Amino acid sequence: MNNREKRALIHQKLEVMKRCYQERNTDNFDLFYDTFFDRSKMTVIIGTDNGPWFHSMGQIRWLITYDWEKWGSLQIDTWNFRIYESDNHDVVRVRGVLDFQMDRVWDIDILMIFSKGVNEYSCRLMQFKIPRNEIRPVVILNGSEKEQAKSEKEMKDLITLNGNVSNDLMREHLAQSVRSMLREQRPYLDNIDVREEMIYMEECGDGYLFALTGFCVHSELNALMPFRMVGIGRGYGILDAEFSHPFVSDLG
Repeated sequence: MNNREKRALIHQKLEVMKRCYQERNTDNFDLFYDTFFDRSKMTVIIGTDNGPWFHSMGQIRWLITYDWEKWGSLQIDTWNFRIYESDNHDVVRVRGVLDFQMDRVWDIDILMIFSKGVNEYSCRLMQFKIPRNEIRPVVILNGSEKEQAKSEKEMKDLITLNGNVSNDLMREHLAQSVRSMLREQRPYLDNIDVREEMIYMEECGDGYLFALTGFCVHSELNALMPFRMVGIGRGYGILDAEFSHPFVSDLG
């Protein structure tokens, strides 16, 4: 598949996403799921707020149909996306707008990591995140029992999802790389806590995709904050990654 064909295929997939989020018909879930995902493999979706990820078809059905029933209408330019390509994965980024009417309009960023094979081009990980705004502040754990409980549940679910990975050398090196990258790129973050058992990783050829949750102290705000990073790598190196903080939200 050449670059022109690939862009046309991604455009077609985004057209389905746009249609499903605008029609808001829960009967379209199978169309949405089969357009992006492979039913024979586990897929991970990370939502905008603090809390557990979604990785079973039942969980994903709940999340997506809840969005269609409760969220605003999604507007995206289905040709306006960026691709980072590696031998084994493509990272696709697209920005959209959620229109809730009544003067409530939010930007939303959607990141998708596609696995590439001879007869495969399926999304293995999808993340929705909203750039910081006054309505949706980022999660600060100091003094918030509710957000602390949601973070603890996210950690427990992620550890369960990964199983026993405490001796996984690849995750150990990735955790070190993430800490080094954040110290260099975000010097205002202190006490960066990234643990191997809180890294989800899926290998493909000599590459891998990953998603992790961690904690840090924002030195300028004196705030303890959770963060997430998703991306792709090869060997012990990170090829492309996206950093974000979850936002205060109950999905509504």
